[in-house]
Amino acid sequence: MSAHVLVLGGQGVFGARIVRQLARDPGIAVTVASRGAKTHFTQDGIRVEAVAVDVSAPGGIDRLLERAPAVVVDAVGPFQSRDLGLPTRCAEAGIHYVDIADDRARVAGIGQLDALARSKDVLIVSGASTVPAISTAMVEALVPPTAASMGEIISIDVGISPGNRAPRGLATVRGILSYCGRQIPAITGEATEYGWGGLTRFDYPPPVGARWMSHVDTPERALWASRFPALERASIRAGLELGLLHLGLSMLSRGVRAGVLPGLDRFAAPMLWVADRLESFGTDTGAMHVRVERRGSTDARDARILHTGLLIAERADGPQIPATPAVVVVKKLLGLGGHAPLTLRGAMPCIGMLTLDELLHELRGYAIRYEGGR
Repeated sequence: MSAHVLVLGGQGVFGARIVRQLARDPGIAVTVASRGAKTHFTQDGIRVEAVAVDVSAPGGIDRLLERAPAVVVDAVGPFQSRDLGLPTRCAEAGIHYVDIADDRARVAGIGQLDALARSKDVLIVSGASTVPAISTAMVEALVPPTAASMGEIISIDVGISPGNRAPRGLATVRGILSYCGRQIPAITGEATEYGWGGLTRFDYPPPVGARWMSHVDTPERALWASRFPALERASIRAGLELGLLHLGLSMLSRGVRAGVLPGLDRFAAPMLWVADRLESFGTDTGAMHVRVERRGSTDARDARILHTGLLIAERADGPQIPATPAVVVVKKLLGLGGHAPLTLRGAMPCIGMLTLDELLHELRGYAIRYEGGR
């Protein structure tokens, strides 16, 4: 008998990709829930049940959970504007919950449901996306986690740059704009950083090329200092392929920082409209890099070893990368897909519960490849 997985927001940019991957597995029966869902729709030739539910409306969560799924996957952003009502109710009902949030406060704060989740023998996961799930998995592929190695990592640099032709959603744009020009916590130390500040340039190998990068506010800023106790410096940046768009947003963020402009999230719709008009000027190729520096095994104090890993995505397959951690977690929870079973229980961020090899296994068939050490 197939396990029932309910995907909230399963017709969005990332949710649709999650549904596609899950529906291909004969051990999973997928239901898609969204405000305007049809009764059924076809996903890669597979008929998927759909239900119209607004979880923000009175009784919406009750209506959702009365379908008694084994797992709820939440792909409705922006998560910055949502509370923990749904994961709380899932835990109370004994239903596993996985979301793709990249909001620092939400992912770091999911642990407040830990006692409840353990008492109900369920797993409540937040952040099953590029950050912090894949970024952490790439770090730990470069330096396999042991008590000793975690104390050797002194520097981490992460950069993410999607292709300009890759599909994007309004929720993602709103999430990014919400912190542009706002002060954000440094991963280590007390340095002051600002959203979309820290402008720099990173040279990716062909076919990606050089991309501008700026600071982004992600869960790693709240999680990595404790996970990597010897960490002395760290950065996580993102970049837009078109210099016109990236540098323009950088200038606007400086206006917010100076108090000349209001918060930019209110302009998400028109900014997305402008970006869509410029879509043809870019490519469908994106990349993500992780560079890890650790102390060497010699007695020399200045001995350093640098490891670099790259994910390259072509043919507009980049959005499949943030969609994949949730798929892997669900399959591990259900004991499917050839992955090691996930027996963790409690409420926690999505770090340390999947490996880079598991992610790459799930990405087979897409124009996505990994280059670097493991």
